[in-house]
Amino acid sequence: LLATTVNITHNNCICITVSYHEYGQIEACGDSDQEDFIVQFDDEQVAHIDFKEQKEIITLPDFAGQIEFPSLYEDAKKATSICRTIFDMLKEVYINSSEATEPPWSSVYPKSDSQLNVKNALICHVTGFFPPPVRVSWTKNNVNVTDESTLSRYYPNKDGTLNVFSRLSFIPEEGDIYSCSVEHKALQQPQTRMWDVEITEPSNGPLVFCGVGLALGLLGLATGVFFIAKGN
Repeated sequence: LLATTVNITHNNCICITVSYHEYGQIEACGDSDQEDFIVQFDDEQVAHIDFKEQKEIITLPDFAGQIEFPSLYEDAKKATSICRTIFDMLKEVYINSSEATEPPWSSVYPKSDSQLNVKNALICHVTGFFPPPVRVSWTKNNVNVTDESTLSRYYPNKDGTLNVFSRLSFIPEEGDIYSCSVEHKALQQPQTRMWDVEITEPSNGPLVFCGVGLALGLLGLATGVFFIAKGN
C-alpha cells in the first residue's frame, strides 16, 4: 500500500512524503482440522478468523478506531479450502517420495509446578522431524483424551527440520498417569512419553538440621560446664 502525505510549510514550500505499508493475509492448514486465517498490516495482526464461531475477530486495540473487513469470513473459507487442497497434494508427494526423513524426538512437561487440584497444562514438544506431518495423541490412565488437546502450527528449526507443540489442560490428581504418543513416517512405531502426577512435599531438612545443631550446641555447653566445675 502506498500512502502520500502533503505538507505546506510557512514559506509556502510544498513537501510530499511517500511511505509504504504492507498488507497481507496468512492462511494455514494442516493434517488436523485446525485452520488459521490471519490479517496483517505492517507486521501487526489486525484480525483473524474464529472458525468455530464462524466469525472474524478484530484484534486492534480500542484506541486504533473501528475497522471493518466486509465478507472476510467468506473469503477465509475459500482461502483455507484452497490451502487444504494444496496441502493434500503436497502430502501425497511427500508420502510417495524417496526424500530423506528425520524422526522426531518428544518430551512431556507441565507448564508450571504441579499442585493438587490446581488447573495446569501438559506440553508435549515434538522436534527434529521432517517432513510433516506428525500425529500427536494423548491418554489419561489409558483413556484417549486427544480431543481435549490442541496442536500448534509447525515451526522451523535452524537445521531445516520442524517442531510442534501439543497442549493438554488438566487438573493434577495423585496417581494419574498421562502419555503423549507421536506418529511419523520416519518411526517404525509410535514414540510414547509418560508423565505421572508427582506432588513434591515440603522438605523437613532445614528443621532437622537446626534441631541437630541445637542438640550438639547444648551438648558442647554441658561438656564445657563439666570441665570448668571439675577444674575448680
